[in-house]
Amino acid sequence: MKVLDRIQQGLDIFLRWFCIVLFAALVLLVVFQVVARFTVGGNAWTEAMARIIFIWQGIIGAAYVIGEKDDVAIDFLVRRFPPVVVKAFEILAHTIVAVFAIWVMVMGGWQLASRAFDQTVELLPFSTGQLYLVLPVAGVLITIYCLFHIVHAITSEVKVVAEEDIDLSTIQEEGI
Repeated sequence: MKVLDRIQQGLDIFLRWFCIVLFAALVLLVVFQVVARFTVGGNAWTEAMARIIFIWQGIIGAAYVIGEKDDVAIDFLVRRFPPVVVKAFEILAHTIVAVFAIWVMVMGGWQLASRAFDQTVELLPFSTGQLYLVLPVAGVLITIYCLFHIVHAITSEVKVVAEEDIDLSTIQEEGI
């Protein structure tokens, strides 16, 4: 179990820094684009590259969020069941997400990318297929995280917290 935790921590750190680097590149590109627009008339490739980086950062970031279990979960009804049923629902939920990731993102994304390898991206030295590879890559990452979560759900005890037991003063607000 400790090996899986270390692998997950390593993957978390890698994805966190990958998203940070992509976001920093996005900010630099947009700042360069604005400055260049007023000084030398602008560069058309920066807009296309910023759009691509934004898409990659969003999709890879979604995989990271699923790995951190920070995705949206409405568990109002699930918390009313006994711990065994809660564990079964948790395993079912992660299995559904993994099946979606394999079927739609990995298989469908690979088909989409493989059909688009001969198309070029305007103003950039990439093929459209190379850009679409983010779908199967993110699908594999989401599947790996779902497997980690399923193993963790099977091997650990479920802690069901009732609404009345939640101390609102200890919850830190995550506002914008």
